[in-house]
Amino acid sequence: MNFPGTSAAYLAIAEFRIRLPLPHLDMTVSEWSQEGLLTLFFFIIGLDLRQEMATGFLKNPRNAVAPIFGAIGGVVLPVIMFMLINLSSPSTMGGWAIPTATDIAFSLTILSMVSSRTLPRLKAFLLTPATVDDVIGIILIAFVYSHPSSILPLLILCACLGIWFVASRMRASSSILLIFIAVGSWYAMLSAGIHPTLSGVAIGLLVPAKPLHEETTARAGRYRDLLSPLSALIALPIFAFFAMGIPLGDVGGSTLKRPLFLGIVVGLVIGKPLGVLIMTGLCGLAGFNIGGGTHLSDIVGVAQLCGIGFTVSFLISSLAFYDQNSIDLARLAVLVGSLLSCLLGSITIKIGDLRNASN
Repeated sequence: MNFPGTSAAYLAIAEFRIRLPLPHLDMTVSEWSQEGLLTLFFFIIGLDLRQEMATGFLKNPRNAVAPIFGAIGGVVLPVIMFMLINLSSPSTMGGWAIPTATDIAFSLTILSMVSSRTLPRLKAFLLTPATVDDVIGIILIAFVYSHPSSILPLLILCACLGIWFVASRMRASSSILLIFIAVGSWYAMLSAGIHPTLSGVAIGLLVPAKPLHEETTARAGRYRDLLSPLSALIALPIFAFFAMGIPLGDVGGSTLKRPLFLGIVVGLVIGKPLGVLIMTGLCGLAGFNIGGGTHLSDIVGVAQLCGIGFTVSFLISSLAFYDQNSIDLARLAVLVGSLLSCLLGSITIKIGDLRNASN
C-alpha cells in the first residue's frame, strides 16, 4: 500500500465488508482473513503439538525439559524488557504479549535453508520452544484478549468438540461431517466472544496421533500433510498481505524511538534469545540438555531464530490495541524485530557450519 496509487485500492479491498445472514458474521475482508483463514494455521499448530506429545520429542519428558524451560524464558524476559521500556507510556503497556511468540513455519524454514547440517535434535529444540511459545500466545489470546459474553455458545462449543473427538476416531470418518463440526466449533467460539482461531488448536489437539483401525499412518499426520499446503500457500499469505499493510509515509527517526516500537524490537531481538539461552543453560547445569553433538553456536543461532514473531505476534498486535496507529506501529516493530532475528540467527548458524567444516 506504500506504492503510488495503490493505497486506495488496498484499503478498498481490506475494508470491503462480507456479510453472511448470521449474527457476528458481518466482517471486512481483512477481519475474515484474521479470524477465518488463520484458523487453518492454528489447526496445523494443534496437529503438530498433538503429534509431538504422542510420538515425537515431547513424548519423553526428560528430552523436553530444556526446550520447554527455554521457551518459558523466551516468553518472560521479552515481557519484562517490554514493560521496562514502556513504563513511561501507560497507553502502550497493553502490548506486553506481542514479543512472546515464535513463528514455527518461518523459523524452521530459515533453519533448514541456512544450515547445511541441521541436526534432528537441533530442529526439535527449535520446534519445541516455538510450539510452546505459540501455546502460551494462544492462552494469552484466550484469557487476556478474549471476553466471553455468553454461556450458551460455550456449551455448543463443548458439544461440537465432543462430537469431533468421536467422529475423528470413527472407522469411516466423513470429511463433510468433520468440516461441518469444525465450522460449528469456529462459529460457537466466535459467538462466545473468544477469538475463533483458537478453535483450530482445540480440534487439532483432539485428532488421534496414532494409527487406528489397522491404518498405517496416524490421522493427525495425514490431516497435516493434506492441509499444510493450504495453510502455507493460501491462509498465511492472505493474512500476511492484510496484516503487513503498514503505512510507512510517516515513519521517521522519532517513530522508531517510541517505547512501543523499541519494546517489541528489543523483546524479540534480545529478550527472546537471551531468555532461551539463560533457561537452557540453567537446565544444562541441572543435567538436562539437548546433547547430540550440538555446540554453543548452534544453540545461540536457534535461540536467535526464536525471535521471528510474525504470525501470532501480528495477531496479538491487532488484539492488544484499538487505535490503528498503535496497531500499525506494533506490526512494523514485529516485522523489523523478526527480520533482525532472522539475519542474526542465520549469520550465527552459518559461522557454526563454517567452523565445523574447517575442523
